[in-house]
Amino acid sequence: MYILETPRLILRPPSRSDELLLHGLHSDPFVVNAVGDGVYPALEQSKAALLQFINHWQHNHFGLWMVFVKDEGEARKFAGYCGLMCSGPNLPEDPHNVELVYCFHLAAAGHGIAPEAGRATLRFAFERLTLEKVTAFIRPTNTRALSAAPKVGLCYVRDRICNNMMMQYFEVFPTTVVQTDELLVSAYTDPDVIPDQ
Repeated sequence: MYILETPRLILRPPSRSDELLLHGLHSDPFVVNAVGDGVYPALEQSKAALLQFINHWQHNHFGLWMVFVKDEGEARKFAGYCGLMCSGPNLPEDPHNVELVYCFHLAAAGHGIAPEAGRATLRFAFERLTLEKVTAFIRPTNTRALSAAPKVGLCYVRDRICNNMMMQYFEVFPTTVVQTDELLVSAYTDPDVIPDQ
């Protein structure tokens, strides 16, 4: 697993100790309305989502990063998550497709956090994973995500059904991605996991 560090952000893989951070994010009224269909999640739903994030990392060696804003070089304020997920049923015709996925607190809006995290994630996707393409699905009503899309190089392709709803479908390639200024990639060991003896 890897940590990504940009000039302002630290992106680290999820850990079991992140369940309250994730639940707080999924309970943010903006997030509930933008991606949760107006329904607030139970804590058990957030725990299940976190377990999915961790399992994705274990099976694919990439996934979603928890995004923190730096203060004096240390990860201080949790802003949301951003990363890469296998599409699964979203694109059954392309089982190897990888999506850019992100979700941020409303408090992170207007500070360029989502585009900075997205550019770091895509650089990792193209340079470290040597992917040829990354996709994204965004709800037409999620204006904040739609405005961030071109800032990372996502190009609108067409509307298509995803999770039983009409979404806007985007693609980005190594030749169209918006480059990051700086990116430090380092190995990460989850402090919640006890190594084998």
